[in-house]
Amino acid sequence: MNLILSNVELILIKFVKTKPSYAYEIERMIEDREIRVWVKIGGTTVYQVLDRLCHKGLLEFKIEKEGNMPQRKRYYVTDQGNRAFDKATIKILRNSEHYYFDLTIGLSCRHFMDAAMFKQTIQERLINLNDFVDHFNEKFEKVKELYPNKRLLVKEYLLSHYQLEQSFLERILKEADGNEE
Repeated sequence: MNLILSNVELILIKFVKTKPSYAYEIERMIEDREIRVWVKIGGTTVYQVLDRLCHKGLLEFKIEKEGNMPQRKRYYVTDQGNRAFDKATIKILRNSEHYYFDLTIGLSCRHFMDAAMFKQTIQERLINLNDFVDHFNEKFEKVKELYPNKRLLVKEYLLSHYQLEQSFLERILKEADGNEE
């Protein structure tokens, strides 16, 4: 069976492969690691996708009950889930993808804006991006302190994109200043 996994499905299987977990634990890992910065995944989506992965035969669960706690499902990856995970990971690493950035749409529409408004808007975006990158770097440094020997490729990759956008926006503003003279 050749199953295609969505990015959300792949991430959830990754978490369960790391440690068989309850849905709530997975949700906490997503929050704690700020996964939503780079994967579009809603809170209720986690529960729905885990159920879907079970129906596909990629995950299974065992009902557990501890003390007075309500019954919970602990999810485990099946052999079929491991194979699908491996194939999907290889495919996603091997193939390049199209980038769908909202900024691209805004830039394509800029000719219909007043030049001063365009410049102000880009300045505001750059301020917001700089604030975001500062926060991102703070979190990144804390993670590096916790795991000094671990190469955090996802964080490095994302940071390189943010830094590229910063440079690009700065260049646009510099060019806009040159046009005013």
